[in-house]
Amino acid sequence: MDRKLILNLSLLVGQLFLWQSCTHNSHRVTAENTKKNEITAVSISTIGGFTATPSNGYTIRITRDSVYHLFSAIDTAHSTLKSYANTEDKWNLLLDKIDLEKFADAKEEESRQPYDGIDIKISIKAKSGEYTKLNADNNPSWNRIYRQLEESFSPQPLEKK
Repeated sequence: MDRKLILNLSLLVGQLFLWQSCTHNSHRVTAENTKKNEITAVSISTIGGFTATPSNGYTIRITRDSVYHLFSAIDTAHSTLKSYANTEDKWNLLLDKIDLEKFADAKEEESRQPYDGIDIKISIKAKSGEYTKLNADNNPSWNRIYRQLEESFSPQPLEKK
């Protein structure tokens, strides 16, 4: 009877070690995947449009702590770079709108510049790599990010400063 009890206890302890090992590894893999997909920067660029007037465009690069606006013009003397501190609230609102997998799967459209249109490019830099989509406005994930960028980081308020 003692041998049977010892054998059962040994099997139980072995199962506990195996279970703990499996759950520990799954938490580690989840943490590694989360770290790997951690977003470090988001950018939006507009290029092109209105061939009758000088083309202006802008690029906005947002990180957790900073926002950079580059206003570019054909006459580079009129190009400007402005920057300011980002807030944790704005950064988190932006991150809440991003589903990296759906964004990566978004279908890009062709350039609109040959038809006097404006191209809009959104780039997301994560620890796993950089994901860039051009004119993917038929994708709900791309649109959510675009609307949040326009709402929270639009260049118009900077021009008034």
